[in-house]
Amino acid sequence: MTDRRIALLLVFFVSAVAAQAQDETKPFRPLPLGDVLLTLPTSHMPERGTWEVKFSHRFNQSIDEGEAVHSLFGLDSGANVTMGLSYVPMRDLQLAIARSNVLDTLEMSAKYLLFQQAAAIPLSAALRGGADWRSERNVDDRLSLFAQAIVSRQFGSRAAVYVMPTFVTNAGRASSGDASVALFDNAFNVPVGASFMVRRGLSLVVEVVPPNGDLPDSVDADFGWAFGIKQALGGHWFEVLLTNNNATTADQYTTSTYQGAGLRSGDIQLGFNIERRFGRRR
Repeated sequence: MTDRRIALLLVFFVSAVAAQAQDETKPFRPLPLGDVLLTLPTSHMPERGTWEVKFSHRFNQSIDEGEAVHSLFGLDSGANVTMGLSYVPMRDLQLAIARSNVLDTLEMSAKYLLFQQAAAIPLSAALRGGADWRSERNVDDRLSLFAQAIVSRQFGSRAAVYVMPTFVTNAGRASSGDASVALFDNAFNVPVGASFMVRRGLSLVVEVVPPNGDLPDSVDADFGWAFGIKQALGGHWFEVLLTNNNATTADQYTTSTYQGAGLRSGDIQLGFNIERRFGRRR
């Protein structure tokens, strides 16, 4: 009888230790932000078999430019319109394709989730890489390759911060005669972001892209910024934002310029995103 009690105690102890270890490594439930903050990617990974369609719109004119009332605060201006589709073919791997009307850019990317924050794991981290192909006429340096590390830290169930070291080839644009050429052979930057969930499904989001220190002296650029409200509703995400940067792809936002012009921190342009997931989602 004594031996049986000892065995039962050992089984109970081992089971308790295993359960505690499992709890320590169980991933935290991520904030309801989806695949992107506003423009920058998150480390979030949907479940296997999940499709997502995304539509992004960035108006070109600042709301205080010209006669604001007659331009309807920039809503009458042209825009950077980007449409994208993503799919998760296997656990922790997402494939995506997007098309921007700026230089008819096609972006293809893959994102892999390395690990997700848990009690025993202080951070979430993912790797993202891909290519941007500019198919517009009279464009040189058509192909950009990019690589990103996406690191995030969640605080409780409401707040999180994000850091995204990004390397891009043939980034930024400049005009040379009738042609558009790259400003950089190689460019590096570290965009950052933060989010705070005000109430269930409703979050405030901010992004900052530091000025690129390697820009030519002829290009005077401030930091890029964006501030927005994101509402998660079922498989939908609705985002309205203010920004000084119309960039939507990695080759566009890494240099803290847009189409060869330096960003001005005082510009304020309107934008919005609509995202919809199909199939499994988490």
